[in-house]
Amino acid sequence: MIKSISLLITAFALSCNVNAQHNVKSLSLQPKIGVGLSKLTNHYNSDFRTGLVVGFETEYQIKPKLGLSAGLLYSQQGAKYSLGDENHHYEYNYFNIPVLANFYVAKNLALKVGLQLGLKSSSKDYFESRGWETSRVNDNIRDVDVALPLGISYELGKFVADARYNFGLTEVRVRSQFSVFQFTLGYRFDLIKGKTL
Repeated sequence: MIKSISLLITAFALSCNVNAQHNVKSLSLQPKIGVGLSKLTNHYNSDFRTGLVVGFETEYQIKPKLGLSAGLLYSQQGAKYSLGDENHHYEYNYFNIPVLANFYVAKNLALKVGLQLGLKSSSKDYFESRGWETSRVNDNIRDVDVALPLGISYELGKFVADARYNFGLTEVRVRSQFSVFQFTLGYRFDLIKGKTL
C-alpha cells in the first residue's frame, strides 16, 4: 500500500504542468520546530506519545518542479499504553536524518516522499501501578531506525508549514515499528539564489 501511495504521488507530481517558486540550482536552509505523535504498532494497542521535533533541513532545487532535501531533526518518540492498573510510558528519542524528493504540484505546495535514518539518543521505560512508579533504561531498543516519510508542505512567504507521516520499516521492539505523525513550522533562508528559467 505504501509503495502504491509513493508511486501515485510521483506520477501525479510529474504530470502537473506548473512552476515552482524556487529558482533552479538554488539552495536553502530551513530551521524548523514542531510536534510529533508517535506510537508502536502491534504493541498492546499502544497510544500516541506527544513529543518535540526540532532541527533543520536544506533543499536544492534540481528542476522547476523538483527539489531534493536532507535534514537533521531531534525527535521525541515512543508510546504509552495501559493494562488494567498498570500504566506504561516509553520515551525513545532519536536524531532523524530525512532525505526527501519534493514535488511542487502547485505554487507554494509540495508533496514529499523519501527515506529516513534514525539514530537513537536515549531510551527509557516508565512503569506505574497503584501509586508505585519505576523507570529503567531499555537497551533492547534498536539503535538504528529506518522509516519511509510521506508528507505535504505549504509555503507562505518565508514560512513553511509541513505535515508528515513516517512509516517505520524497522522492528525497534519485537514485532513493533514506529508510526509517527509530525507537524512543523519552519523559516526558509536562501543560501544560493540559483537562476530563473
